[in-house]
Amino acid sequence: MKAHVSTASGKANIYQDETGVHLRIFETTGTVWEAGFFPAESYQDFSKAWESALSLAREIINPATANFGTRH
Repeated sequence: MKAHVSTASGKANIYQDETGVHLRIFETTGTVWEAGFFPAESYQDFSKAWESALSLAREIINPATANFGTRH
């Protein structure tokens, strides 16, 4: 499963693998950073991990500018 959010300063990718859910940021400057990893083993864990990743993605995107904030 994958999801992404594009902003003026780059793109946030959220994806799931066998270990959990990852949130990775690709900035237009070329900078790539792992913003968060949420480990999961069961269906319930994956559901909570997705909720956490989406919440973090919302938190690091500045709604006023639609850019990534300075949290990293």
